[in-house]
Amino acid sequence: MTTPDQPFDSVPERPFPLDFMLAHLAAIVESSDDAIISKDLNGIITSWNRGAQHLFGYTAEEMIGQPVQRLIPDDRLNEEPRILERLRKGERIDHYETVRKRKDGTLIEISLSVSPIKNQEGRIVGASKIARGVSDLKQSQRNLANLLEALPAAVYTIDADGHITRYNQAAADLWGCRPPIGGTCWSGSWRQYWADGRLMPPEECPLAQALTFNRPVRGLETIIERPDGTRLPVASHSTPLRGPSGVPVGGVDILVDLTEQKRIERDMQNSAAELERRIAERTGELLLSQERLRALASDLTLTEQRERRHLATELHDYLAQLVVASRIRLAQVIPTIHDSSASAALTKIDGMLDQALTYTRSLVAELSPHILYQFGLAQSLVWLGEQMKQHGLEVAVRSMAPAFTLPDDQAVLLFQSVRELLFNVIKHAKVDRAAITINVDDDRRELWICVEDEGAGFDVTELGITKNTRCKFGLLSIRERMELLGGECNVSSVQGSGTAVTLRLRLASGSVQPPLKRASEAASPHPPSSDALSRNIKILLVDDHAMVRQGLRSILDAYENLTVVGEGADGQDAVIMARSLHPDVVIMDVNLPIIDGIEATRILTQEHEAISVIGISVRNDPQVHDAMTQAGAVAFLPKESAADQLYEVILRQFPVRA
Repeated sequence: MTTPDQPFDSVPERPFPLDFMLAHLAAIVESSDDAIISKDLNGIITSWNRGAQHLFGYTAEEMIGQPVQRLIPDDRLNEEPRILERLRKGERIDHYETVRKRKDGTLIEISLSVSPIKNQEGRIVGASKIARGVSDLKQSQRNLANLLEALPAAVYTIDADGHITRYNQAAADLWGCRPPIGGTCWSGSWRQYWADGRLMPPEECPLAQALTFNRPVRGLETIIERPDGTRLPVASHSTPLRGPSGVPVGGVDILVDLTEQKRIERDMQNSAAELERRIAERTGELLLSQERLRALASDLTLTEQRERRHLATELHDYLAQLVVASRIRLAQVIPTIHDSSASAALTKIDGMLDQALTYTRSLVAELSPHILYQFGLAQSLVWLGEQMKQHGLEVAVRSMAPAFTLPDDQAVLLFQSVRELLFNVIKHAKVDRAAITINVDDDRRELWICVEDEGAGFDVTELGITKNTRCKFGLLSIRERMELLGGECNVSSVQGSGTAVTLRLRLASGSVQPPLKRASEAASPHPPSSDALSRNIKILLVDDHAMVRQGLRSILDAYENLTVVGEGADGQDAVIMARSLHPDVVIMDVNLPIIDGIEATRILTQEHEAISVIGISVRNDPQVHDAMTQAGAVAFLPKESAADQLYEVILRQFPVRA
């Protein structure tokens, strides 16, 4: 390379001829996309490449030899003298941005670099210009600036030292201030906090992290504090700006104001909380209403059972007793009538009264199962199984439970539930057999009653489908009834294989009782003493219906070897009078007030080994007979049979000598 003091002809030998070098250089200049122009110190253009033709629209023929002022707009003609002055001083001008005029008269923004040209003596004889159009770049920058201004989010950029180099109007609005460009460090323009309110050190801010680790930080929620002290929640999206080597030379941060979003979130949370409160309130009201409906349904059931029981009691205590008393009288009168037609008429009336008594008993049993109240749930279910034979259903009742007691309302609801389940078997299972199993879980103190069949079965999942009413309403009603009692109703069914419904109820403390010994096991019976065989037999008559007592007494008074020593109207009378009168025989009605006949019999046979108790009742169910026998009675008679059989039964216990 030549120097200003070195003559051109003294240049060292080159590997290529000079002509080749010049031609190669000319080819490079001609092929450049940039406009490369040379001019002398008077501003006359001496060379013009293809890039200049493309940029300004003039050909080389049109511009070589022309003054360069042809390209300069009138308002910028003073620029050329200043440029030539600097060239004469040997200065180089780099990337001077200005405006030039094209052949068609349009103006174009260019970046101009000017270098002096020296001759062999080193004197400056001209200049070379390299011009590059920057209109597209400027327009892109303006478009970018417009885009940034149009963005609803705050956007700002910084250099490598953290100084703010650009920001949009949204950023100024968000910050509440306009920090000066270039001289203000972003970390000192506002304070930043973590989302929980803790002060965030500058080195931990999202933009600082992006520059430090050379990676973007997306969506980190922070709080910025304006100069006036107000705070705004924002989401920061920080990205490093990298140079050609990949090293960060600055950064850009986008701050999204979350104030409205947070307000909406709070409103949604408040709305959700209010909705939950209302749902809870309405749910509570619905549950309360449901509980009230269940309680009402239970009360209706219990009220119905109480009324049925009251009606059954009225029929038993008055109508049935009146029919029994009438039959006792007829049984006494008919043998004394010698007129055969009158005797036949009275016998026919007695038969009619017998039918009336049978119907009354059946009606009383349908209205209210007296066995439930007198002997408890287990015995009443055995009785219910027998009654279902009238409807064509054989029911096997298995009780593996010890004796237990239940409050009347629980016993009634359980009894009715089992009864409904058995009728469901008749209606829907398409079988003629069913089974009832009664058991008590000693560990959990829980009563289990299972009603099962091997019939048609059904899909248990359909229980909750309201339009599927086949036997479902009854099961749902039973389930609600059990829940109201604090128990459960579990249904298990397989189509074609049968159904099992288990009722479970927690027993109160003391409900399970130890098994009672029979009176016959508690004390061995003693044969009548010789004194009892040689004298009249003393009778204590106990019945709560006066006319029945009168009818029975008239029967007993007809025999000289029998003496009625007292009459009682309830079980308590029987116990007290037996202690003072020492009767040989107590004729005991089963249904008595204060102390019922079964319990009174148990007390008498335990206190008085010599007393024989003969039970009588309008009811002739096997359960009544068994209960009196287990309590210690030596015999049991339906009341209407007293006229024909009572004396014989007494004599079997006390054979009297002639």
